[in-house]
Amino acid sequence: MKKFIVILFLCTGVSLQSCKNFLEVQPLDQVSDEQTIFDKTSAETAVRGAYRGLANLNYSGGFQNTILQSGADIVSVNVGLTDLSVTNYNLRSDIPFLQTYWNNNYNTINRTNHILEKVPLVNDVKLTTELKNQFLGEAYFIRALSYFDLARLYGGVQLFLTPTKSVADKLGVKKSTQAQVYAQVLDDLTKAEALLPSTIVRNRATKFTVYALRARLYLYLKRYDDAEKDLNLVLANTNYRLIKPFNLASGTTESVFELTYTINNQNPGFTLWQGNRQLSPTATLHALLNDPKVGGGRKILSKLNASNQFIGSIFPTNTSANYVIRTAELYLNRAEARLNKSTPDIEGALSDLNQVKSRSEISNSTATTKEAILLDIENERRIEFALEPHRWFDLVRTGRASAVLKLADANKYIFPIPANEISTNPVLEQNPGY
Repeated sequence: MKKFIVILFLCTGVSLQSCKNFLEVQPLDQVSDEQTIFDKTSAETAVRGAYRGLANLNYSGGFQNTILQSGADIVSVNVGLTDLSVTNYNLRSDIPFLQTYWNNNYNTINRTNHILEKVPLVNDVKLTTELKNQFLGEAYFIRALSYFDLARLYGGVQLFLTPTKSVADKLGVKKSTQAQVYAQVLDDLTKAEALLPSTIVRNRATKFTVYALRARLYLYLKRYDDAEKDLNLVLANTNYRLIKPFNLASGTTESVFELTYTINNQNPGFTLWQGNRQLSPTATLHALLNDPKVGGGRKILSKLNASNQFIGSIFPTNTSANYVIRTAELYLNRAEARLNKSTPDIEGALSDLNQVKSRSEISNSTATTKEAILLDIENERRIEFALEPHRWFDLVRTGRASAVLKLADANKYIFPIPANEISTNPVLEQNPGY
């Protein structure tokens, strides 16, 4: 493995286009892997490289493709054997994209490990303690997000908390359990919280992005009281509000954490939906989105083209932002947490759920029982995040995959460890059922 690969950006801030509300981060060049972290500039470059890892590797079009199809509301336009393996929940460990996702996340993690090891050692008067803490906090957040996704995809995975500089560094390392990986994610987020500023930046980590991601993690851990506390911290800030009418959220109060792109660093997900597209909403999903009583303003997400084909409209251009956490998720997460916490808050849960419904110009929920409201939340998430990679993970974590997807084999709720990883590392065990 090469020492370190990062991508240099021209801008250190973001600019908001008033007409489209898109954030721009301008990339300039790619830094040689012979570079290292030795001053303020190289430290900042390394951090931006870690964000590029998220934007161009972890949250690439391939990842979205697989997770969206797994949720059964999105289908492949040109169905191939790999697509059938996904939609039939019959993955093989030698399918190439499994190795790609594995490598992408670990490459991003390795970038953060370099930052965490080297930035504290930098002696540069321009790299103030405040800025150094921010860079470290961002690295902890990015590593937490990457391990969180690895655990959701593969279950138990290997934990590497220091830079990997050669293939030999990875050999002999066993898998940690999924619970242990989630514990590491929580630890990283707690460290990030202590280091990051309470600023409002949509495409970089702050305390608010930590609270939002940690609340999502708490739902997986069934720590609902803790989830509500973190969500309260974000939603108490007026910079995080739903926008009405429903529209693409980049650069607005609807965005909590997004990944930004430019003409030189284009969104890998754009080609999934536009031009020689790969994906299409199902007829069922299209009908739901275009039902005024269900989709409301969200009908803009699925349209008919001149050939009467269903076209997903999540990324209107190749520089559109990729949404990782939106404010709508915070309201729906808090609604779920309020229902499931030690002392259920039905009124509060309905209030949060109806905020999302009202914004989308549909009627308030008529559910009155905990079970009925939870089902309403599930259905609302299905529509709200119709073209975002949430539904598969939602159904698995809530135990609803069997009923909704008719997938009774719990072994299929996580993906197989890539075959190449198993063959090259004798102590790495394959997941059950593969």
